Amino acid sequence: MRRLILSLLAGVLAMPAAAQDVVTSDAPEATSITIYRDPNRGGDDAIDRNWLNGFALVTETRTIAIPAGTAVIRFEGVSGGILSESAIVTGLPSDVTEKNLDADLLSPRSLYDRSLGRRVTIRRTDASGRTREAQAVIRSGADGAAVLETADGFEAVRCSGLNETIVYDAVPSGLSAKPTLSIETTSPVARTVTIQLSYLAGGFDWQADYVVTMQGDGTARMFGWITLASTDVTSYPNAQAQVVAGRTNRMSDYSAQIGEGGPLFLQCWPEASYDELDREGFAPPPPPPPPAPLAAPAMEARADAITVTGSRIARQEDLGDLKLYRVPQPTTVAAQAQKQVALMDKAGVRLRPVYVSELYGTQIQPAQLQLRGENKVESGLGLPLPAGPVALFEETSVRPILIGEASVDDIPIGEDVELRVDAGPGVVPALEVTGSKEGETRLRLMVTNANPWPVDYEAVLTRAGGERIDRASARLVREDGETLWRVRVPANGSASLTYRSRQPR
Repeated sequence: MRRLILSLLAGVLAMPAAAQDVVTSDAPEATSITIYRDPNRGGDDAIDRNWLNGFALVTETRTIAIPAGTAVIRFEGVSGGILSESAIVTGLPSDVTEKNLDADLLSPRSLYDRSLGRRVTIRRTDASGRTREAQAVIRSGADGAAVLETADGFEAVRCSGLNETIVYDAVPSGLSAKPTLSIETTSPVARTVTIQLSYLAGGFDWQADYVVTMQGDGTARMFGWITLASTDVTSYPNAQAQVVAGRTNRMSDYSAQIGEGGPLFLQCWPEASYDELDREGFAPPPPPPPPAPLAAPAMEARADAITVTGSRIARQEDLGDLKLYRVPQPTTVAAQAQKQVALMDKAGVRLRPVYVSELYGTQIQPAQLQLRGENKVESGLGLPLPAGPVALFEETSVRPILIGEASVDDIPIGEDVELRVDAGPGVVPALEVTGSKEGETRLRLMVTNANPWPVDYEAVLTRAGGERIDRASARLVREDGETLWRVRVPANGSASLTYRSRQPR
């Protein structure tokens, strides 16, 4: 009996484990992507296309046929920056028992790395187009030089002065052309289900860009763009796209990237001179072509040359304390690219120009042009403005001319709008010391206006907690802890202020 039990036990242990069914979903039928801005990037900082620190919430709709029993479902074409621990699958007949982020991505670097010790073909082409091939074995990793062993010994690729290419006969196992997420689940019966796969992914960012054109009647046209940027290896065609404005609280900026591989950068050392190569019938490679001339900046690309209907402008919605902007039409968020969609188009925005100087003791800064308004409906706006850079134009009889660049932070409805640019030479302030003794200084501030129209001028005489100002020759105002002098300077005229500055004791 004991022998019989041992024999039965041995037979059971020798039985092969039941093979799991593998179901592959090649691509989603529909995708929604919500992009969150880099919380550490200011409104005046441009997107760094090489290093995007924003993230996205991706929701994919897929239809899959699940067999009865335990099966592995492979979702191909997910984001290359997916955080697999954030993945949620809804619509399955039972819970997910296991999640895995599968495979390195196929790239020149990963293909070379995975072929270490394998046989490949080295193909060389001379200047006349003649090609020679030889069998070789890869003997080094992808860092530094690519060392191959041929019948003639060891050599480094791309060091002979010739066009050289490594030809592979197959793709090593473990490399995938698409990022893949796999899950394990169990279903009591076979069925076809429509599921939703949602996950967070890094490598995204967005920002608002504005074009403001002063019309000459005290109003401006304000046109806004949403710029979507992605360093992901996956494209999202015809996706429902949204962006979220406001600072999100993230405990960590860590973003796990699937093995992206990347290009293969190789170094070499000279193995032979061009004279020696020429004696063997191979001419040196031709010199590189001259670089193409740089294109002039496209200053004519202005908002008034673009027609955007109201149905194509992003719609704003509330998302708690944040603001969500929904792109009205399906749009493609392409891999490693950026694109723009319309954010807003407002005419008749009232912005009042004011020239401002800041004084520090007996020093004065050059005048700065500030365009001031209110984010209210009666002022021509009345919608949340996400942070971003601003290109400021002024309308002329010929065409709008760029007069400066500024930036705005996130501006809620009801808050002040202020655009600051460097002023031209038309408004010039000057500060003169007319007398002094211990603890006090007498000064004279004069501002001249060379423009053929009057301008509003403002001088910030003291900072909060600074010196005291008295005996002024004109009325001063006190705002936010600062002493201000405001005056309207006539066309081709000037205005002056005398006052005493006393240091605090």
